[in-house]
Amino acid sequence: MQRTSLEKLENLLALPASGYEQDWEVELADASRVGEFLEAYETAPLTTADKVALMALILASVDRYLSGEERAPEEWARIAVLLTDDRALHRETTNYWACEGTDDPEGWFSLTPLVRAVVTRWLE
Repeated sequence: MQRTSLEKLENLLALPASGYEQDWEVELADASRVGEFLEAYETAPLTTADKVALMALILASVDRYLSGEERAPEEWARIAVLLTDDRALHRETTNYWACEGTDDPEGWFSLTPLVRAVVTRWLE
């Protein structure tokens, strides 16, 4: 991810500056702010790089949410639409969260089944 995008998002969303590019989205994931992050994705003037970084943060936040819940957050339908609409941008991110190449659920993230369902719909 581009450092300029990370800094822009840290300012836009009042996130603590992490100083790290690797695992930025995991460090700053916040399950309670998924709706706010989605609103920024949908309305803020974002570059392609900004959108990639913000979607990574959104997905990491949903994964954190799912670690304590049985079902997807109410915002999941909106996220699935954004992933589909911008699938070319988010291919690498969805491959990561879908655990592409790993068929053993023991090695999956909490978010993996949801992302796999979205990716499967792309192929239909």
